[in-house]
Parts: sequence; structure tokens; C-alpha cells
Amino acid sequence: MKFICSQEDLSRYLQIVARAIAVKSTLPILTGILLETKDDYLRCVATDLEIAVEVHIPNPQIEREGVIVLPGKTFVEIIKHLPPTAVTVEMDEVAKAVSITCRHSSYQLPLLPVEEFPSFPDYQNGTKIEVNNENLKEAIKQTIYATLAEDPRPFLSSILWESEPDRLRLVATDVNRLAVKDISSKSDTQKTVLVPVRAMREIANIFGNNPEETLDIFIGEKLISINGAGVNFASRLVEAQFPRYEQVVPKEFKGELSLNRSLLIEALERTSLVSNSIRMNISAKGAVITAKEPDKGKSYEEIPADFSGQEIEIGFNLRFLLDFLKAVDSEEVVFKYTEEQKPALLQINGNNDYLYIVMPLKLAN
Repeated sequence: MKFICSQEDLSRYLQIVARAIAVKSTLPILTGILLETKDDYLRCVATDLEIAVEVHIPNPQIEREGVIVLPGKTFVEIIKHLPPTAVTVEMDEVAKAVSITCRHSSYQLPLLPVEEFPSFPDYQNGTKIEVNNENLKEAIKQTIYATLAEDPRPFLSSILWESEPDRLRLVATDVNRLAVKDISSKSDTQKTVLVPVRAMREIANIFGNNPEETLDIFIGEKLISINGAGVNFASRLVEAQFPRYEQVVPKEFKGELSLNRSLLIEALERTSLVSNSIRMNISAKGAVITAKEPDKGKSYEEIPADFSGQEIEIGFNLRFLLDFLKAVDSEEVVFKYTEEQKPALLQINGNNDYLYIVMPLKLAN
């Protein structure tokens, strides 16, 4: 194998592939990156058996075709720190090594056994869904904070995907709160799966740069794959039962408050200097937020708001409120409630595509 590629292109694509390199593994081959010259592109693959990433780097100068596996992290870092000019990668059959040359720099890396490298999953197998890249990235942003990434209960460390012909719904919970986000999509069938939190983070990072792009998503029985912009991403699905979340969403409310999002964020961030547990008094005056800690003192914040319904005093973990407020862009949010110990609902004013349900705290006397 021998090819020549620009350092900028090679480094940019390798940074994407490197996200799937195994950090801790008993299989040394999973720390490698596979490189294969095919037709008019360079194919690069990495996997840790939980996720896999494949990229196609267009238009390299291919002088000899071949397939090799190199130590992933070292190769990525070398390419990253080379000057922005042409890079030559060539396999030495005699030395069983690969040379990397660029201007006045030259490196040599050992080869890993190609035959041990796992094959990339068949990413066009399963139900196909088409979604806008930016919409999916926003949906991930507005749900992923309501999960528990390290929790042993599978449904808490994953996000539910419910696909219908014209809608994709993402649902996340950590038991204390629930986030539900709908985005438009195109699909022929209905499908419900659980996608790991780690995979969701990688999807947002890998595919988040082109807002106009349409992503092709394929969902199989045990695998989800996403294709777009010369990148193929695959992840194992979670095999678990997600709670019947619809039962948690309140159907009727006894009061409603419309507030300025920026004012509420500022008030909550100041209040957090005293305590994360807040008491919220809602009345015709608006929202009065108070907090106290014996060793930090007391706080008082008054926020004007449009109010209707019954007055209430209700407690919250303010971090749960801030997570929602920082995940949306609208300047006006709506807060709806029923009783002191029943779930409350937050949403963007005039928008039912995104619901956030949060459990109150029990207030001390």
C-alpha cells in the first residue's frame, strides 16, 4: 500500500474515527485503525465492539492499493501534529511496518494483524429513517441531560427512539424527570428501540457540523447505523424495557406561569450560590424563589410572570430546571403544575414538540 493525502483532510477524518478506538481492552486489535485504499477514496475504520466508525476520505493519490491496521492513537496524533501539506503513507513489506513522511518529518509504525480486525456492520440492514442533521442534534441536546450514563439500569443509561412514518420521538428519564422531544422524519414503518447514551453523544459530535444535511438512519434488531457526509456510524442497541412514560405526563393542570427564560436562568444561577434546593412561590406577583442553608445564608429572587390558576408553593432541585432552560433558545417558557408533590411540566411557549416533566422536592417546614 502507498497513498498520498493532504494532512488537513487526513487529520480531520481521523479525529472522527478515533472516537471509536478502544481505550481499555483485552484485545489489542481494537486499539488500531484499519486503512484501506479503494477505487478513489481511502477507507478508515475503528471499533471497540460497542460502537464503530467508518469514514471515506475522498480523492487521495493512490499509488498502490492495500489494507493495513496501525496503532490508532499514535497514528492519529502523528498526523495531527504534522505540518499542513501532503502526507505519504507507505507499507514496507520487508520491515512489516509503515512509514509516514511529510516534508522534513518521517515516522515508522508497526503493523497490527489485518485478519483480526472486526468487520464493519452491514449498516443498510433494517428500518430506514431520514432526518435532518440539525434537528437530530437538537433532539439529543434536549433529552440527553435527563439520563444517567453510568447507571446499571439500562433504561436510565439510554434514550428511547420511537419512529413513525412522519415523526421521530426521543424520550429520556433518570426517574426524577422526563424529557420528550419530537422531530419530523421520513420512514415507512414504526420502530421502537433503546440507544445507549454514549452512542447519542457520539452521534451529536460526529454529525453536528452541517445543519442542512439529511442523515440516513438504519435500525435493525440489535444495531443502529447512521450515514452522512462520508461517515458511517454504528452502535449496539440496548435490550431492556423502557417505562410507560405516557402515564407520567400530566393531563390537567391547576396553574400556569409564563416567564422570561433569561431572567429565570439568572435568578437560578444566583440562587445556586446558596443552595440547589429551592422553594418557589407562584402567585399573581409572579415567581418568588427562595433558598437557605445554615452555613451559606438565604436568598430571595422575584421574577415577574403572567399567571393564571391556583397559587402554589413548590420545591425543586434548581439544577433540573436549569438543564431544561439551557437546552432551549426561546425567550419565553411555560411552567404548568397541579399539586405540590405531583409532576410539573415545562415547555416552550406555543410549542408542543418538546415536553419536560420534573418531580418536585418535598419542602421542609
